[in-house]
Amino acid sequence: MTTNKRKWLRVEMAADDPTVADLFIFGFIGDWIDQLWEDMGLGFDSDTTAKSFQDEVDALPDNVKTIKLHVNSPGGDVFGAVTIANILRLWAQSEGRSVESFVEGLAASAASLVIQAGDPIRIADNGLIMIHDPWTGVRGNAIEIRKVAEELDTITRSAIVPTYQWHSSLDEDAIVALMEATTWMGADEAIENGFATEKIEGLKAAASLEPRALSTLSIPEKYRARVEALLVNPEPGPETDTPVDEPSAPAAEATGVLRMCREADCLDIAEELIAAGASLKAVRVRVATETESRKQADARATEIRGLCEKANLGEFAENYISGQMPTESIRAHLTIMTAKMDG
Repeated sequence: MTTNKRKWLRVEMAADDPTVADLFIFGFIGDWIDQLWEDMGLGFDSDTTAKSFQDEVDALPDNVKTIKLHVNSPGGDVFGAVTIANILRLWAQSEGRSVESFVEGLAASAASLVIQAGDPIRIADNGLIMIHDPWTGVRGNAIEIRKVAEELDTITRSAIVPTYQWHSSLDEDAIVALMEATTWMGADEAIENGFATEKIEGLKAAASLEPRALSTLSIPEKYRARVEALLVNPEPGPETDTPVDEPSAPAAEATGVLRMCREADCLDIAEELIAAGASLKAVRVRVATETESRKQADARATEIRGLCEKANLGEFAENYISGQMPTESIRAHLTIMTAKMDG
């Protein structure tokens, strides 16, 4: 019996056992991209969030003693994933309850955290788990960028690593090294490293991944065919004789925007561009302009640091960088300050 018909978060009560509930996460774990695509009518659903997940767990009948969590997901919001894992773990702490995780195809990125709530964690013999460093789009001066980097490191060591260590016996540095390397693991390797506990032979995963999800993943060639086999194959639309130079559908535009922004290391402007409905041509121009602007800003920052170090006034560098003073004016200012100090 199905109690929930949402696209990416589905709950089913086992027909032959009223004490078992099957929860399915077959898609993105909600984040701003997920919400934005839904708002634009592009087919994504943001229901797989911590709040929605908590509501589903709270709605389970009291007689349910086992949750079977089925995952085939490219990842999503790390905070949502950690929260979902904690929701399940807390639920299982009540006497007589248990959570079992099943990696039916892919548990990548944030999805690799959600499955850690299960005991056991079963992975299909052709399943994959991928872990990597958390990332974000950021723009600002050196101080602001360093602050964001420190925050990401805190997220890694205070939230992500401890979640993996619910099962893995690897120490913090070993897990961090695997994350930094963006590690893809088949069933045997995942079990060896403690990210899964059992292998299931012959489990066929449903084709449930949105093609757009792949814009967020860097897939090794040896696993590409396996991941692409998990993609949803949409029904072909009506044929058209109208030639087009570029995809004009919003979904194709969104995918292209994400890809171009990620390749140019400026994901922080992707949300703005997608929301504005920018064409791929306009995005190329904006990304090129943004890249050049950041290149010039980096060159300016490097020059200012050099000037400050040369004047033995390195502590002033970040303030100069964050300000709008021209480099030549900074040079003159430092010369005056140095002269006063020497005098």
